[in-house]
Amino acid sequence: MLRAYMNDPITLKFNTGHVWGEPTWDIPDPIKAYVKWKSHLVRNLAGEQVISRATVYIIYDRTLTHKDKIIIGTIEYTILDLTPGKDFSVNHQEAHIQ
Repeated sequence: MLRAYMNDPITLKFNTGHVWGEPTWDIPDPIKAYVKWKSHLVRNLAGEQVISRATVYIIYDRTLTHKDKIIIGTIEYTILDLTPGKDFSVNHQEAHIQ
């Protein structure tokens, strides 16, 4: 059922480590996701309450981490919180972005 809503093109930017102090990135081809533009409070890694602009529902083989980025259009968003999907029909991740 979730795949029916996945119409928004996004690009995932995976952090692969550091070379000479600079982060290196693996940027695969754009994929389709469901972006729910609704702001709400979430807790980040430091335990602080921050405002999330949207929730991005992603079906992808590779798991995301907090070091990765999500690019929607030309804007690069930071991942605030990651949770596994609660829908039992398909494995997905829910990422709250800033």
